[in-house]
Amino acid sequence: MEKNKVLLIIASIFTLLYVMGSVMLGIVTNTLVSDNLYINIINIVLYVLLIIGSIFFIYVVNSKKDMGKFRTPILLFSIVMFINNIIAGILGFVVSSRINTRKKRPLPKLDIKMNRKWYIYLFSFILCIGIIFGAPYLHLDKIYKYLLYVFMFILLFVVFYKDLKRDIKYFFKYFREYNSYVFKMYLFSLLFLLIITVAIRLTVNIDTSTNQAELAKQFKDTPILIGLLSIIYAPFVEEILFRGIIRKFIDNKYLFIIVSGLLFGVAHVIDDFKSIGELLYILVYGSLGCFLAAVYNKTNNIFTNMYFHFIQNTLAVIGLILLNYILH
Repeated sequence: MEKNKVLLIIASIFTLLYVMGSVMLGIVTNTLVSDNLYINIINIVLYVLLIIGSIFFIYVVNSKKDMGKFRTPILLFSIVMFINNIIAGILGFVVSSRINTRKKRPLPKLDIKMNRKWYIYLFSFILCIGIIFGAPYLHLDKIYKYLLYVFMFILLFVVFYKDLKRDIKYFFKYFREYNSYVFKMYLFSLLFLLIITVAIRLTVNIDTSTNQAELAKQFKDTPILIGLLSIIYAPFVEEILFRGIIRKFIDNKYLFIIVSGLLFGVAHVIDDFKSIGELLYILVYGSLGCFLAAVYNKTNNIFTNMYFHFIQNTLAVIGLILLNYILH
């Protein structure tokens, strides 16, 4: 039996076990039915979709038709599975990406160029890092802090303009190829980060970093603003800063990945951690930074990184919406 069919069978088994386990646990703990009608409806719909998806996967495995004809429904059911069962969803995504019936072109070979004087990149990097770490301690009104962030956005846009102009053209021209590669790397990163996060929680009994907790708190107060900052602003600024500019100075692949990942991890933890154990979350953010650096090293297209970062943060925001407004 071909690998894709084996993966679909495994995804189906994981999903069915999840549904049965959840129902049995709910019965035993008397939590199967919630006082919230909307939560009950959502759970019923999700369970039904999961069961239908599992049955559909089994049907595809036994079908004599070309699997390419089932690519879209496999992708849609994988998204549903991913919400409840990450492993099953990832397996479905892998199969969906493998059975793309259209022939892929090789990724374009783009070069890293110093389009500005080296000291302009260095000055921009130091100034932006100073704003990121210094702004929280300036005791400024929110409006002035946001003006600093707007200034940083404009500065990086101007400094990196020539790269942005070139990269966006290739990004849309080769979107299908970039999308396939980014999606594959995202799935690998998700599984890797899940393992690290679980290991940290078991080791130091800290559920999340202060950075993530503070983000969730701010999201409750200003959901639209935090959502836009996470989905649009952060991918743009952080990718130019931690990938684009750093790559200008470091040619060695492995050194670039390590330095970029480490700085990215430190920047997300070091300024607001509340315990020594929480510093372990540098490994989580740092690993994500390493995956992003590996993507940039492969493509030399900053928009592939922004796209990866956009996916990561969009799913995080969706999770916050579900927790605060639907499943609350």
